[in-house]
Order: sequence, then C-alpha cells, then structure tokens
Amino acid sequence: MNAFILAIGNELLNGDIVDTNSSFIERELSAYSLQVRKVSILPDDPGLARAAIRSGIEEFSHVFIMGGLGPTEDDITREAVAGALGRPLVKDPAELEILKRKFDSCGRAMPSNNEKQALFPQGSQILPNPIGTACGFFLSEKGCRVFAFPGVPSEMKRMFLDQALPILSIELPKRQGTERLVVKTIGTGESAIDAIIKEKIVPRHCVRWEILAGGEGIIIKFYPTKEDSGWKARLREDLEACLGQLIYGYGEEEMGAIIGGLLAGKNLTLGCVESCTGGHISKYLTDRAGSSAYFNGGLVVYSNELKVRLAGVSPALLERHGAVSVETAEALARGGKRALGCDVCLAVTGIAGPGGGSEEKPVGTVCFGIADHRDRVAVERRVISGDRADIRERALFHGLNMVRLALLDVAGNAS
Repeated sequence: MNAFILAIGNELLNGDIVDTNSSFIERELSAYSLQVRKVSILPDDPGLARAAIRSGIEEFSHVFIMGGLGPTEDDITREAVAGALGRPLVKDPAELEILKRKFDSCGRAMPSNNEKQALFPQGSQILPNPIGTACGFFLSEKGCRVFAFPGVPSEMKRMFLDQALPILSIELPKRQGTERLVVKTIGTGESAIDAIIKEKIVPRHCVRWEILAGGEGIIIKFYPTKEDSGWKARLREDLEACLGQLIYGYGEEEMGAIIGGLLAGKNLTLGCVESCTGGHISKYLTDRAGSSAYFNGGLVVYSNELKVRLAGVSPALLERHGAVSVETAEALARGGKRALGCDVCLAVTGIAGPGGGSEEKPVGTVCFGIADHRDRVAVERRVISGDRADIRERALFHGLNMVRLALLDVAGNAS
C-alpha cells in the first residue's frame, strides 16, 4: 500500500506559510504498512487539483488532501474532488445546522458563503471539525481511500488523530519493526551522547539508533534489531544508569508537562523573570491547559529600569556587573520570587543578537538564575550558538531544565 499527500493553497507556494501538515501525516503513517510515495503542493487551481486527485486515485491506495475547505471562492478542494470523481456535491442539512449553531454560540450570524462548507461529494463520510468550521470528508473510489482535511494545522492534526486514524487502523496493520524507544536528554552535546551509546549501550543491546539535536535537547530513537519483548525495559535501565538526570523524558513527554507534574506533585508554584527570552518561557508554560494550578506568572524586564522597578535589582549591581551577568540573574530570581509570590523563580537574561555582543559577552551569552523552594539559589552562564530564535529556544529549555533539577533536588551551584 502506498500514499499520496496533496497540499493545496497559494500561500504554500508563495512562501507565506510552510507546509507542516505533510510531515505530520508522514510521521503518523510511519507506524503502519502504508508508505508515502509522493507529496505535492498545488495552487488554488481547480484544474490542476482535479488532475492531481484523478491521477492519485489511479496510482495510490490512499490520497490525503489538505487545504481548500474554507468558505471563500479560492477554497476549491470539495469541487475538485467531486469533479475528479464525477460525483455531485450534496448539501448535508445536519452539518449546515451545526455550522449555524457554531456562529450563534459566538453571537454572530452565519455569512451565506459559509453554507458552502456543508457541501460534500456524494457518498462522503463527514469528518467533524471540533475546533473550526471546515469539516473534512472521507470516501472510497476504485479501491482508493480519499481523505480531505482543512489546512489549518491545529484543526488538521486533531481531525487526523480523532477521525482518520481510527478508520485507517481498521484496515492497516502495524508495520513490523517500527517499535521504538524515544529518549529525551538535555545538558550535554550530541557527540557526548553518541559516544556513551557506542561504548556502553550498543555492546549490551541489539538496537540501532538515531540522534536528533535541537532546541529542546538531544532526542535519541532506539529500534530493536531482533524480536525481544523485554528490550525496552532493559534498555531504559541501562540508559538511566549511564545518563542519569541527563534524561528528562520518554516518548511524547514534553518538558512543560514534566515541570508541571513535578510542581503539582510537590504543591509548589513557579514564576519567571525574563529579559532576552521576552516572555517566551511564560508562553511555553501557559500553552498547556491547567498550568494556572502551578504557574503564578511572569515578568518581562527588557529594560534596566524595569529590572530595578519590578524585580528589585539594585542599580549599583547593574552598573557594576551589567544586565547580562550571573549576579543580575541571581538578583532577578530573588526579586522575582518576592514579587510573584512563587515558590520557585527562574530568571533569564542574555544577548540573543544579532547585535549587542562584545568580546567579553558575545552574542549568545545567557545567564540563568533560580531561587528555589528550599531558599537555595543556583546560577549559570552559557554561550549558546545559533541565530536569535535558536538562542531564545535553547535558553528556554536550559532554564526549565534548571527548574527540573531543582525540583528533583539535584541542581548544581545551589547555595
């Protein structure tokens, strides 16, 4: 079995939006006996879309289409699918009523052009959209399974997981040999992790591995090379013995969820004082539902004036050591803890670039401070490589890892 992914939208071709939907579907399908053989991006052109869909149905067992299901004139996917299959578009009264209720709940009258979103190729199974107005649909043609989703990534991903995957899992067996263990680490480099795996893990386990370095740390994926039902447990045990607290999670676990779980488990609250990250850490934490149970709030103190006024940093200290220093990071953490009324406070101050660096403090210099629930303070100074976005992202995860280690009572440089 093989698959064709088709993304439709002018915005994908003119550089306004990056197609992340296709890679998401590829990752999700990798666990099944369905190989993605072709990915195409087309403009909002009905003729091109019809031809691609018609060809895809002839060549592939599965076709996945994203985009073009909105209410406007350039949303052409439903018409293109219907035309390619020679089927009429049929209005679904129940879906039209659901659309009207969605607008009513927002206190708005539904524009007449949204009625288009209740039209589906004859014989389609509607794929509900719980967070938007554009429903998808599923149908079969000449033995090919055709799925259509809206192009908004959050909507597409939820609909794929909730609506499409259950359909696919009925007919597609899990691919043999795709079982894996994903290990997330932070605090050391890719080469150091690779050396530990080669020297201490590979001689004891029948596995192959992949390493991916990014802002959230070093991600390692292990795959068994022979049948062994207990391989994961034994591998985890050895990895934890070799890497210790460098490991912060497994599988789909994320740093934000891990921090939240530790705080909630200890009935503690967290606050952040941010300079170079500009509120990025606070946003990351509060992107998670339920974070109000453990996150008190944050201060963005970009200017020295606000470092003094909001976080209580001494002007003399700033004059003596500068805004980017471990001394200032410590003062921000202590002052932030008082100002935010939290049990643990993380402070980050640095030079994200591209300008502002010096020989003593080059671009990428970031200083971290943490005042924890045991009245200890830890500070660190790091020089982080990359562009502005890279530096801010890596500072975010390094700072949160300091919080994790403090909550586990293994923070370094605590006093």
